[in-house]
Amino acid sequence: MGRYASVILLCFCLPLVANAERLASIYYHSSEDQPATITTSIRYCVDPDWLPYEAIRDGQHVGISSDYIQYIEAHSPLRFNLVPTTSWSETLSFLQTGRCDLTPLLNQTASREEYLRFSHVYFRSPNVLVSLKDQPFLQGFENIGSRTLAVPKGYRLDEYVQQYYPGVQTLEVDNEPEGLEAVLDKRASLFVGSMFSVNAYIQQTGFNHLKIAGWGGPEDELRVGVTAGSEELLPLINQVLDNVEELERIKIYQKWNNVAIIDETNYQLIYQVIAVTLLIVFLLLSRTYLVSQYNRRLTGKNEQLEALRQQLVTTNAELEFLSNHDPLTKLYNRHYFNRQITEDLRSETQDDSTCLIILDIDYFKQINDNLGHAMGDKILMELSHLLQQVVRETDVVARWGGEEFVILCRHTSLNAGTALCERITQVIAECHFSGEIKLTCSFGIAQLGDDEPMQSCFERADKALYQAKSLGRNRIYIDDSHN
Repeated sequence: MGRYASVILLCFCLPLVANAERLASIYYHSSEDQPATITTSIRYCVDPDWLPYEAIRDGQHVGISSDYIQYIEAHSPLRFNLVPTTSWSETLSFLQTGRCDLTPLLNQTASREEYLRFSHVYFRSPNVLVSLKDQPFLQGFENIGSRTLAVPKGYRLDEYVQQYYPGVQTLEVDNEPEGLEAVLDKRASLFVGSMFSVNAYIQQTGFNHLKIAGWGGPEDELRVGVTAGSEELLPLINQVLDNVEELERIKIYQKWNNVAIIDETNYQLIYQVIAVTLLIVFLLLSRTYLVSQYNRRLTGKNEQLEALRQQLVTTNAELEFLSNHDPLTKLYNRHYFNRQITEDLRSETQDDSTCLIILDIDYFKQINDNLGHAMGDKILMELSHLLQQVVRETDVVARWGGEEFVILCRHTSLNAGTALCERITQVIAECHFSGEIKLTCSFGIAQLGDDEPMQSCFERADKALYQAKSLGRNRIYIDDSHN
């Protein structure tokens, strides 16, 4: 059996031998009593300054990806050799030119697909906007306006901003710490980067006058990337990463996310004091004084650590609220509707009807143009409060964007949804809005069909809203095409 196993493993490894310029070495051994073993040495590069994810310190690979590299080595015949680089841009260059075979932690993008092949996603991380504390909170990239945004050069976020928000003025930096320092130096108004690395940087440096100011686009979906021609490594890497137990993932995350810096104790001084105290009784009083001083310093450090922890809790709570709510109206936002509500509907049975209502304020632009954006914001807040008062507790109201709102009504027929729109119309007509403004709204209604995706139902409701506006506004239009 030992010889047969050797033949099978040798056939499996032939593609690796063919790529000897990329894979440093392969060692093969078999005997009558021992099965064949294969060890493959792979050159890999990392981002040298992206803690807690990965970095190079004193020539050593540290961070979350270093633990995953060690885990792969412990559960596979693969062995890795670090090729140090000085920047993420240099790491990408090494991968393109074949000086590295693999990088353990990056996002998949269209440009990188030209020279890399990717494993399954094994780590996810949200991205955030960071600003000084005296700056306003922002929903996302669409509210940046004329502000300057610092973006790490070569990161996936750099490509994302250029593709989807070309009007945003950007300042390219070499890494995330340099981007945060650009905000502190006021060379940039905002920085976009990973929430975990931002928190680690704030805790280590004590720059607690930075704050999370908004949601930073799509979350990172981090993978292993191997160079084209080394795809034979991916099945084994995927198999190992897919089998990582959840407890091990949490252990790695907690190891590198619990970042707090306390100066090292001067043990040499304490030992000297203790030694002298044993010889000279008089120095006992000096020792007691020194110990009390040390305790006071330690208490001060612990208070600083607790303050940093409380700040992180507060920051995370603000981020969680900001990610799910509109900052002006305090209603749920589009992100919450798309992600949370759609998932809830998929998990429920569709024995009862679900009705979707989209409403839009008529001629809202005239309010902004004639009375100013401050009055427009006030009208949006008053209408949001009115909607929350009229709908049922089980209904979900969200601000979709601008002057457009969405109401999701579970266990509601088209007739009941129409009645709700009529009731809202009546309450709006009777309400005294600021500036004595007479407000009207147009409504589009659609009922979620059996096995119909929420996106399809939303498009039908949106078309119904368009029909209501085309017919003169201040009216309700029903799309019953799916009934």
